[in-house]
Amino acid sequence: MQAEKIQFQEGVPYSIRAKKINKTPIHWHENVLEIVLPIKGSVKIFEGFEEILVEEGDFSFVNNLHVHHITSTDNAICIFIHLDLNYFEKYYEYIKHTFFRSNVYQMGSSRSISTNFDDETRKGYKTRFLNLLASLFLDILNDDPMAQSFIMDSIYQLAASIVNEFLWIKFMRKNKKPISEVQLNRYLRIIKYIRENYEKKITVEDIAKREYITENYFSHFWKDFSFFSFKDRLNYERVIMSELLLLGTNMSINAISERVGFSDVKYYYKHFKKWYGSTPLEHRKKYIKYMEEVSVTKLNIWDIRDLLEAFIKNFILKEYGQNNIWKTSYLFDNFINLKYLYKLDKKIPQRGSRNALVNIFNPNNFRELDGKVFFNWQNIDILVNFSETSDFNLDIKIDCSLVDKKWYEKAINAFLDSCILRYRMVTMEKWQFLITYNSEDTYYIANAIGDILNERVPKASVTYFFEM
Repeated sequence: MQAEKIQFQEGVPYSIRAKKINKTPIHWHENVLEIVLPIKGSVKIFEGFEEILVEEGDFSFVNNLHVHHITSTDNAICIFIHLDLNYFEKYYEYIKHTFFRSNVYQMGSSRSISTNFDDETRKGYKTRFLNLLASLFLDILNDDPMAQSFIMDSIYQLAASIVNEFLWIKFMRKNKKPISEVQLNRYLRIIKYIRENYEKKITVEDIAKREYITENYFSHFWKDFSFFSFKDRLNYERVIMSELLLLGTNMSINAISERVGFSDVKYYYKHFKKWYGSTPLEHRKKYIKYMEEVSVTKLNIWDIRDLLEAFIKNFILKEYGQNNIWKTSYLFDNFINLKYLYKLDKKIPQRGSRNALVNIFNPNNFRELDGKVFFNWQNIDILVNFSETSDFNLDIKIDCSLVDKKWYEKAINAFLDSCILRYRMVTMEKWQFLITYNSEDTYYIANAIGDILNERVPKASVTYFFEM
């Protein structure tokens, strides 16, 4: 049982592999984040003390230095994407020390399923992330020489999405007030310090001094951020790191306890059992036996091309169909067309500044049925992603001749609500909102929509056009 070394090519901060899974060896990755995506069948990921069922069509993360193994009862075929955290550390300072997850931790239980939540915010994040994966896979399966640059665009977007949307402390707090950048950075600094010094004695007083705050202020800060006390969080880190020694060396339990910072072995036993439900020795014996039964088959990703394309249509684009409001065949063809236009823009030098325009109330992008409003988020997601990784500016066209005064307020607020959750305000503030009207009635609607935009997105750039 040892670290699995992921070989990254110079300047290429990712690795993509395909495997058929029965039982993987117990292992861990150093300075690597792993994305596990079952494209046929389901898997169970045993990471630390948790057992997470990841169903076909979903994904999960395996965090840096976390001991894990994966099993499947139906020989699942999985795509594994590895990101080089040494590379991304220059963009995200705390990425090596941060915990990411795509499901909600089940308090009091080590077992969970990767879709154990029902709120639209988290669903939106996961749908958009899967859309990025679809874009990545289509580029991987493209033998065009320019595909490599497209792949890097998708990898950067995946990393940004993981950091901004799947940081566990934010993912678990979706229904609470937003976390300020100052407070989040303080929390991440503290976690980094714990992970780098867990084997030493660390007190609340030590942390308060490092942060130039009082112990009382720190206690309130920590209570607001964490589900566990500071002492429990420190001992959790010690227990998690002890598993590397427990399964990767022949060190005695006493020696491991001392190495990870417990003052007495009885405290190690207590905290280990709290999280893992067994003693350290029982845990070691269980996985020695497990290692006798491993079975994994490596696959060439080109050999599963048809399976991968079917996965994109049946799972990723199906989410965008919104109960067949848009047919999957249309979404797939549209996806390919937009990717082609993206390639054309990269390949051929363009004249002057370039803009991508989304006409949000165009019938290809919007439907109103029985009082409910539906936006084609696949189109919108692709163009937002496109504008973030190209020289294109993004224009949001709001054609008031296509709206009805009965529902336009509901529609524009629903659009803004989803955009704020999907892309964050900092992205929306870069957009140009172009409001068009062609009559007295649409003139008043245009002004009302402009007022909503100015209130909801204070830094928005809004321009009005009379259109014939």
